[in-house]
Amino acid sequence: MRWKDFLYFQRGSKLGVLLLMILIVLTLILQILLSSRRSSRFVLQQNDSLIQAFEQFQHSGEVHQEERMIAPLGEPEGLKSVSGGDERKQADASGGEGRDRNFPSNRFAVKLRPGETITLNEADTTRWKMIPGIGTSYASRIVKYRELLGGYVRKDQLLEVYGLNEELYARITPYITPDSVWRPLPVNLAEFSELLRHPYLNYEQVQAIFNLRRKKGKIETIRELAMLDQFTQEDIKRLEPYLEF
Repeated sequence: MRWKDFLYFQRGSKLGVLLLMILIVLTLILQILLSSRRSSRFVLQQNDSLIQAFEQFQHSGEVHQEERMIAPLGEPEGLKSVSGGDERKQADASGGEGRDRNFPSNRFAVKLRPGETITLNEADTTRWKMIPGIGTSYASRIVKYRELLGGYVRKDQLLEVYGLNEELYARITPYITPDSVWRPLPVNLAEFSELLRHPYLNYEQVQAIFNLRRKKGKIETIRELAMLDQFTQEDIKRLEPYLEF
C-alpha cells in the first residue's frame, strides 16, 4: 500500500473533510482575535490604574506644598520667636494639651546637693536615686539587700551590695545619715527558713542553732553561739546586732 492511498477519499468524504478544515481555520482565527482583544483591555485597565495613582500622588504633593506655604503666613509674628521654656509653660498652663512633641515628657531626676542627706534605713528607692552616682539598679539592690538584712547597722555595709565598690561608696557616703532602724531576728522563735534567708547565716550555722535549741530549749545569749564550731569571731560580731534572745 502506497502513502497516497491514505489520502484517497470519495467525493462525499472530500467535501466533509474540506468543510471540517474550514471550520478549524475559522475557529483558530476567532480565538486569536478574542485573545488579542482581552490582552488589550487588560493593558488599558493597567494603564488607567497607573494614571489614576500618579494623579492622586501628584495631587497630594501639591496639597502638602500649599499647606507648607500657608502655615508660616498664618502664624502670628509674636509667636515665631517663642523659646522652648515659654512653650513648655504655655503647655503646662493649658493642662498639657497641645504640648510640643519636640520636648520629652520625662524629666531628669532631682539629685541631692552637698549637705543634703537621706536616712540609711528609711529611704526608699526613689530617695536613693537622688544621690549622685546612684541609679535605678543600685537603688533597687541597696533596698533589697537591706530587706534581707533587716536593716543596715552601719554605712559600710553598703560595700556588701553587689557592684558597689569603694570608689562609689566614698562618693555617696556624705549623702547618707545612719540610723538605728533595723529588725533583729528572734533566735528562739524564728523558723529554719527565716534564719536561713539572712545573708549572714549559712545552712550549717542555722542547723547548729536548731540543734542547740533542741538540747537547751532556749538560747540565752550570743556567747552560746560563739562556742559552736560553725561560728567564727567575725561571724559573731556581724550577727550580734541582728539576733534577739
